[in-house]
Amino acid sequence: MHAVPHSSSAYGIAEDGFTAAMEIVAKRCDVRWLNIHPYNDDAAAQAAAIPDADFVLVRSDWLWLPTQAADKALHGLDVPVGLLIAGSTPPPPLVQMKRFDVLFHETPWYAEHVREHPYAVQAFGVDTRVMRDLRRPERTYDWVMVGRLAGFKRPERFLQKTGRRLAIGDLSVPRPDIEQALRDDGVEVRDQQTHADLAALYNDAHGVFVPCELQGGGERAVLEGRACGCAIEIADDNPKLASLLDCPIWSHEEYAEELWTAIGAVLGGRRVPRAEKLRGQRARRTAVLLDKARRAPSTVVIRGRDALARRRSG
Repeated sequence: MHAVPHSSSAYGIAEDGFTAAMEIVAKRCDVRWLNIHPYNDDAAAQAAAIPDADFVLVRSDWLWLPTQAADKALHGLDVPVGLLIAGSTPPPPLVQMKRFDVLFHETPWYAEHVREHPYAVQAFGVDTRVMRDLRRPERTYDWVMVGRLAGFKRPERFLQKTGRRLAIGDLSVPRPDIEQALRDDGVEVRDQQTHADLAALYNDAHGVFVPCELQGGGERAVLEGRACGCAIEIADDNPKLASLLDCPIWSHEEYAEELWTAIGAVLGGRRVPRAEKLRGQRARRTAVLLDKARRAPSTVVIRGRDALARRRSG
């Protein structure tokens, strides 16, 4: 399960170490990709198929769309399910974590946050068929930055770098202010690239700049840049990414093996007990309802103001 809007420039070309790993997994079992992004016309049909799987692998942050869809579709059911944690948001209480039979985390740093769960596995890697150092004697760019021009990526820090610079990311998420500021400062800005084209650009850069916030991603850029022979610079307040600077550059084959081993273990009986899983589902649903209740007064005020403004304009 994942979520990519059809309108995104990343749709159809969003390949990485995970998709490469799943190619290997797909040789061992039937794999169906479910894209449940609510902007897509077929989102409801995709979500309806979730409970039919023998094992559900949710690629999502704890609070993001795929997790929400899985929680809704699997509530009250004991379907084997794992969460591939795509993000750095701190986990919920242990009782809620246990609605997943296995947790996959990407970095050594995150391991401490899920150590209480009965089955947590580090699984990460890059597609080393594509992301590899071509050992070019000369490289065009001094710095490349990869990722959406979103606030949590801190793209404005790229303005502090010197030399020839290239920013690459999904431009379907509009940030005309920062995009124009980068262009005005001489930064080249390109939309989402295919995996092969991105690897070529890494190999044409001396360094990869990853100034993300702690919860702003960047894991792929660090490992892919290292695989392509680039120097890596991260923000000094990001211990998560710092844990990837000296670790092995895991391949997609290693990634696939970790995923397949854990999936097999869960299907073989290494499961969160049914009562604890259902308790976790209920706890998560309660937390969502309480959150909605806390936000309800401000929502009512906003709606009231909107209604008053419509009356006045009418």
